[in-house]
Parts: sequence; C-alpha cells; structure tokens
Amino acid sequence: MRPKLKLKTIIVLVCAAVIFAAGTIKSREDYMRSLPVYRHYKCLLCHKSAAPVSADLNSFGSDFKKNGYSWNNALAMKDSDGDSYPNGDELGDTNGDGAADIGFERSNPGDPMNVPNSIDRGTWGILKSLFEE
Repeated sequence: MRPKLKLKTIIVLVCAAVIFAAGTIKSREDYMRSLPVYRHYKCLLCHKSAAPVSADLNSFGSDFKKNGYSWNNALAMKDSDGDSYPNGDELGDTNGDGAADIGFERSNPGDPMNVPNSIDRGTWGILKSLFEE
C-alpha cells in the first residue's frame, strides 16, 4: 500500500471511531435525561461501574433497557434492586410522571445496599442545627 493511501485510510478510520464514540456518549446522556433525576449517581444508576461499558448494567439498568429506556409509572412502581423500595421512591418521582417530587435521588435503584433515608435534607439540616454550638 502506498504511504499516502495508508495515511488517508488511518485518518478515515480515526475520524469514524471519534464520530461513533461521540454518538455513544450522546446517547447515554439522552438516557439519563429521560430519568427524573440523575445528578448524584449518574452512570451508576444503570451501570455497575462509574466508567461504564454497555454490558455492565445493574438490575435497574436492565429494567430501564427492557422498558425501552423510558421512565414511566411501570418502572417507578418496580423494585429493580429488591431492597423493598420502588424505583420511584429511590429516584424521587413516586408516580413516574417524569417530574421529580424532590430535586435529588434519595438512593440508587440499582444497588440493594443503598436505600432511601427516611429523613429529608431539610429535616436533617434542622436536626444538625440543634446540635451545633
């Protein structure tokens, strides 16, 4: 193969890889935006690691995928991680309408060891202030 043709082939392949990677990253952001909130856990809502690959879905990620990457009442009522808390309670959107009841995740619906705290942030702030000097 001639050197100029080889260089052009390499450039085309690199450009194609960059475009493919950008599309993959964009699709993940779109998936997260379809959830009511995703600020704290981000990729860990659906994946087992913070640097995800498509094959490492946790239980919520698998259910989210089976649900067509769509947040709705059916997914909100489901308890994907088996911790006795519905996904909607954990993500702060109990009815699954896409509008968060609270502006943060209470816990991770894909991690059975991570459960919602029964005390909200406002109440916790009041309790902390009682013990400050």
